[in-house]
Amino acid sequence: MNKRTFLFAALVLLAVVSGNSTNYITLGDSIRIKPAKLDGYTREKVVMHIDGMADTWQMAVEYPEGLFPKLVAGVEACDGLTVSYVDRDGNAAEYTPNLNVSVQYQDISAYIPVQGYWDYNLDGYYEPYGTAKWMPGDHDLYTFNLAVMPEFRSGYITFDGTITSGYDQRGAILQNVRFFSRTFFWVGYMPGDTNGNEKYDVGDVTDIIAYALGKPVILDEFGLVATDANRDGVVNVKDVTDVIGWTLNQ
Repeated sequence: MNKRTFLFAALVLLAVVSGNSTNYITLGDSIRIKPAKLDGYTREKVVMHIDGMADTWQMAVEYPEGLFPKLVAGVEACDGLTVSYVDRDGNAAEYTPNLNVSVQYQDISAYIPVQGYWDYNLDGYYEPYGTAKWMPGDHDLYTFNLAVMPEFRSGYITFDGTITSGYDQRGAILQNVRFFSRTFFWVGYMPGDTNGNEKYDVGDVTDIIAYALGKPVILDEFGLVATDANRDGVVNVKDVTDVIGWTLNQ
C-alpha cells in the first residue's frame, strides 16, 4: 500500500462511524407506571443518542399485551427531531422531518431530505455539504402516548432498527448502524411507598414493620409488592431502615 492509498483509507475510516459505537434509540431501561394510570394513558419520551452525524433512522417496534400507542396521536414530535442548518444564502434555517408511522405504530422512521450549505473556505460562497443532519449527542425525538389497559402489569417495548446517513463533507457520519433496545414497563408504587401517595412517610414505615412481623395490615396488590423496599425477596428490618432513610432525605 503506497502512502497516498494509506492516507485515503485512513480518511475513510475517520469519516464513517462503525456499528460498534454507542448509537441507539431508546425509552430507557425501566419505566414505572403509576397504578392510577391503569385504563388511561402514559406519556413517555423516546431519545436518540449518536456519536456521528445522521439523516435517517428507522425501526420496528414491538409492544407488550395491554400497552400500546393511542390509535390517534400515538406519537408526537419533540424539539430534538428538528435540525438546524444553513441554507444556500447563508441564513440559519430549521427543518422538522415527518414521523412516518405504520397503522399500528409497528414501524416508525424519519428522514431529512433538505440540503445544508457551508462556506468551508470562507470565500463568501455557500456550497452544499450534503443533507442537513442530527449532530452527535442526545436528541428527544418524540413522545409516545401509550394506552394502559386495566390488566397490564409489566412487559417490554423493543426497538430494532438502523441509524444511517448520506455523504457529508464536514466529518464523521453513521452508515447503517444497527441498534436494539428494550425498555421494561411495570405498574406499581415506588418501592417502600406502601400507601401509594408518591412519597415516603411514617405510614409506609408502620406498614412495613407490621407486615414484617406478620401483623394484620391492609394493603392493595401494589402496596404488598412495595413492602419489599430493597427488592431482595424478603421483607425485614433492612426494608424498614431503607424507608426511614428515604423519608428523612426526601
